Amino acid sequence: MNKKLIQIVLFIAGNAIGAGVLGLPVSLGGVGLWPALVAMCILYGAMLYTAQVLSDFVIETRSFDLPSLFQKVLGKSGMIVFCVAYFTLFFCLLVAYWTGLGSLFAPIMFPCRGCLVGLVVLLLFQGFRSIGPLNVLLTWGFIIAFVALIFLMLRVENEMTVVIGNLAILNCSLSVILCSYGFHAAVPFLCRELDFNKKMIRKAIFWGTLFPFFFNIIIVFVSFRALSAEELQSGLARGLPVFALLCEKERMQLCAQWGQIFSFFAIITSLIGVSLTMGNALQDCFSGKLIRIFPIIVTVGLPFVISIYNPSIFIRTLEFAGGICLNIIAGILPLIGKIKNDKSFLLDFLLLIGFLYVLVVTIL
Repeated sequence: MNKKLIQIVLFIAGNAIGAGVLGLPVSLGGVGLWPALVAMCILYGAMLYTAQVLSDFVIETRSFDLPSLFQKVLGKSGMIVFCVAYFTLFFCLLVAYWTGLGSLFAPIMFPCRGCLVGLVVLLLFQGFRSIGPLNVLLTWGFIIAFVALIFLMLRVENEMTVVIGNLAILNCSLSVILCSYGFHAAVPFLCRELDFNKKMIRKAIFWGTLFPFFFNIIIVFVSFRALSAEELQSGLARGLPVFALLCEKERMQLCAQWGQIFSFFAIITSLIGVSLTMGNALQDCFSGKLIRIFPIIVTVGLPFVISIYNPSIFIRTLEFAGGICLNIIAGILPLIGKIKNDKSFLLDFLLLIGFLYVLVVTIL
């Protein structure tokens, strides 16, 4: 791999890892280990395939962003559907991030969350160039906390959760799994950075998504080993991230502390990135005519207020973001575009039915 390809691979991995991983074990807790792993593998393959479909469209149309791409492929209606799903996705993720921070560190973290609001607002004013050194620091903190957490959780002696549990719960888990594999909005950027080289792009997407895939499996495995199915289902009912549950167990306080540190880095990196991306997208959509404070209200103020008003909305927000918004952006629209352009196979129709099924289940 050359240096540029490695940078893009790391960029994809960083975009795919976020708050979704904190909801995965809780959402899958009652399903059982093997059904959880099978579902994660199938949806990973489906999202990998649709990412390749999107990259092919970008190469063919030379589009520099997804709104113009879907306008060329599906017309104005396709662009409108994408834009609505896109901004709703980002807003839901921001609500999930602020809610996750609150549930992990409440009540002592409320003043600190106020400081984080100030930090994100400052970064929104400064722009993307201001996050370079901060992003390096956060990434190293994330890696160190992850290694320490896995080491400690593997040392916990606890009965492994059931191998095959209640498969009916799997329907509600599919949307959270989808939410943990989302990076598709960055496809035009990585295509441009790799000079529309199809072979290089396919390599970058494969290796960039492979790390989050194994990363998610490891988190689910160690969570199933440390917490019982009943404890995980209790966390799901209360809308808590997985590592918030460790704080409730006396013999796991060290794991809980490192879980909080890991969760903080996992959430804050995504929070900053999504806030900046959505803020800039709002300015672009309105040709810079928006008052600077408006994107800040939408990307920071409203999600923060909702997280305080409804602190148990974490899992439900991830389900909505993955099962509806990301499902439309990364699954349904690319496959409809491929079928419409007479470039489809039987696999495309089967995958489209699968994504539509997840959409209906999430809505119901």
